[in-house]
Order: sequence, then structure tokens, then C-alpha cells
Amino acid sequence: MANIQDPQYLKDMRTLHLTAWLLLLLSLAMLFGGIYMQVVLHQTKAPLWLGIVAALPLAIPLELWNFSDPDTLFRVMALQDRFLIACFGFAIGLGAILLYGLNLFTAPNFGLKAFFVGGVVLGGLIFGVGVGLAGYFPGTVWIALGQGRRDALYAVLGGLLGAFTWSVIFGWVKPYLWDALNFGTITWPQLFGIPFSDKAAMFASAVIFGIIMFLVFLFLPRFPKQPVRQACGFHLAGKGGAVRYEDVIREEKAKYPRQNKYLVELINESSIRNARYVVVLGLAFTIEAVAVIILRQIFGESTTYSWIGAQLSYMVNPYWAASNPYFQLFGGMHIVNGVPVDKPFSEIGWEPITDLSTFLGGLISSVFISRRFMGFKRQIPRIWAHRFGESEAKRFLGSFFGAFLVLFGARMANGCASGHILSGNIQMAVSSFVFMLAVMAGAVITLRYVMRLRINSWGYAE
Repeated sequence: MANIQDPQYLKDMRTLHLTAWLLLLLSLAMLFGGIYMQVVLHQTKAPLWLGIVAALPLAIPLELWNFSDPDTLFRVMALQDRFLIACFGFAIGLGAILLYGLNLFTAPNFGLKAFFVGGVVLGGLIFGVGVGLAGYFPGTVWIALGQGRRDALYAVLGGLLGAFTWSVIFGWVKPYLWDALNFGTITWPQLFGIPFSDKAAMFASAVIFGIIMFLVFLFLPRFPKQPVRQACGFHLAGKGGAVRYEDVIREEKAKYPRQNKYLVELINESSIRNARYVVVLGLAFTIEAVAVIILRQIFGESTTYSWIGAQLSYMVNPYWAASNPYFQLFGGMHIVNGVPVDKPFSEIGWEPITDLSTFLGGLISSVFISRRFMGFKRQIPRIWAHRFGESEAKRFLGSFFGAFLVLFGARMANGCASGHILSGNIQMAVSSFVFMLAVMAGAVITLRYVMRLRINSWGYAE
């Protein structure tokens, strides 16, 4: 354990304290600003420019906890580290209660995802396989770019191609994957006969749903074979000792020699201080995820990849792009009186801007807070190297092809980790929960049988 008398260690600790509280204040300002906008000004949509800060309270916590590192996401998706699952339980549970509570007197900009079984299930499985190879979600790719990861460059290219490929075939496969077995935008309360228009009943349902999800956060131990008393709930109550992931601490110190000394310990332990930091950063993360729904639209990351493909296509062949049925859904493209028209932000809203915010969050955090900025130097993820060696060419293929599958699957399912798993589950969408299960299944199978990530109590087995 680091020497607490080390001046740098103490400075790093103060930096992290300040960051956590500033992010919480920013998210609260966004939320109350959205409420004021709707209740007092009677406006339902915030201006696009606000999107440039909207993702900071979401991206910075993810970078601090190093979810932009493929090694971290590999461990999480293999269920060796349940930290993200517990945090999503916190965010989804509290977020649902907050959102439907605000729905009693505001008009949130809901973005519920339709439950078309074929696209959601198959897309989720493909997405999970891609995550198992690349170690990236669509949003964490933007954070990784801000962090200066070289393999994120490959992932962006693969993601753009994957999203574009889905755009090309969409018109042919839509009847089979989107139209067939399409149950529409259904939520869990609606399955029990509660109409979405009954705001009071939806709020009561959200309280029940939120408590169930919040219990995951309180009572799921972070690491396998840990007793329940090592879960966040006990740590928040001041009970239970610290369990440190020493192997990963050593690994991260080697990978990021300038990393924030306090942070590297904090994020790789199950302890009282870890749980209390999670609450502050988790509150900022959750409040912002709800605030963006009040302000303009749900938080999503993957549509931007298709939108970029649409805009590039329009530059090359405007008539073909404006005639593409998928680009017409969000690209602002149409054929009017035989003439192609492109109004880029008329359909998609502020998502490209919030993705830029995600990138900036990764850059700001990695340069000034975590000090993990890598300057696009060569670095092969340790778990990837454990399976495939140190070849950068192989990692290029894994990152590129994995991200291709991630974005292809995300567009097939009409959402990703942020749009489906986070925002969708906060809205209690059935489709989003099914998508989450499919993603986890695809990732676990890939990590076990392709990456050969055999899990024991602390990591992969040799």
C-alpha cells in the first residue's frame, strides 16, 4: 500500500475528491436546469450546444475506473470482476426511480427501444462477441481515443465499417429482424397491464423495479467466491475489510507508470473507501443519465457511427445516401421533389455532440486526473497478449473486427451499452433487458472459448 505521507499520493487523493464532487455538482446543475427549462420556461428541448458538456459526468467516471482499457472490460464481461454489474444496478435502479418521479410533473424525452425479438437478441449476441474480441463498447472507444490508445484507432475504423454495413443491408433484412415478432415499445409495468400514460402507477412500478436493481449494487460481492459481507452495502455501513486486487494493481502500475497513485489502489479494491467513492461518482453518473432525458434525448453512443457513414456517403453520392432507408431514419436525409436533401441534425439530435463530449471526458480525465494518457504508443492488452501474443497486427485485426461486430450488432438491435443497457433499462424497457442478457451471453462465450479466459477467484488461469 502506498505511503500516505507521500506528498504526491496526498495530492492525487485531493484531486480525486475534488473531481468527484465537481462532477456531482455539474450533473445536478444539468438536472435542475432541465427541470427549470420544462416547468418554468415550458421548453422541451435544450439547445444542441449543451451536448458538449452533457457526457462529461458519464465519461470521466468511466475513464477513472479504466473501463476504456480492454483488459478491464474483458474481466468485467467474463464476470471475474462484477464492479460494472453492481454499478449498473445502482444507476439503473436509482435512475428509474428518479426518471419516473420527474415524469409526474415534467415531460421527459423518452427514447424507449422497440422489442423486435430477432434484431434485439441476434444483435445483442453479435455485440457481445465483438466486445469479447475488441474489449470495447461503442462509447468506451471514444473515451479510449481521448486516452490516447492506439488500438482505439483500429476500433473506430472497424466500428464505422460495421455500422455502414448494417446501413447497406437494412432495407433487405428489416422485414425479418425488425418487423417480425415486433412487440413495440413495452416496459415491465406494461407487461402487468399498467398503461404508460398512468404516471403514478409507472412511478410506483419504478420504485419496485429500482429497489430490485439497487439490491444488486448493495449485495453483489465484487469478486468471485467473496462472501456477501464484502459487497458495497456492508462497506457503506462501515463493515467488512478491504480486499485488494494486487495482481491488477501491479499490472496497471506497469502499464501506466505516471498514473494517479491514489486512484490505482482505489479502483482495484473492494473496501469502504471504494464504496463511498462509488456512491459520489455513481450519483453524478446516474443523475446525468436522467438529466439528458429531461433535457433532450436519451444517452446513446452508437448511432453516431452510422451518422458519420451517412454524411460521408452524402458527400460521395447524395442521391444514393438520401435514398437509403436507414440513413433516412436519423441522418436528416430525404428525397424532396426528386432532389436529395441533407439536414444533418434534424433527426439524430445532439448525439454526435455528446460523443464528442465523451471523447473530451476521456482526454480531460486521462491527462489531468488519472494521468493514463498514452499518446498512442504501442501497448497490447495483457489478456489479449495472454491468448494471441504481442503481435500488433493481430491486435489490429482483433480490435478492428471486434468493433465491426459491436457496431453491427448495436445497429441491428437499435441500441448499445449506453442507449440500451443504461438508458433503456432506466426507462424499464423490456427490449433493453433482453439485449443486456444477450450481450453478456455472447461475451462470456467468446471470452471462454476464443480468448480462453478461464476464470478463477482472481483472474484468468494459466
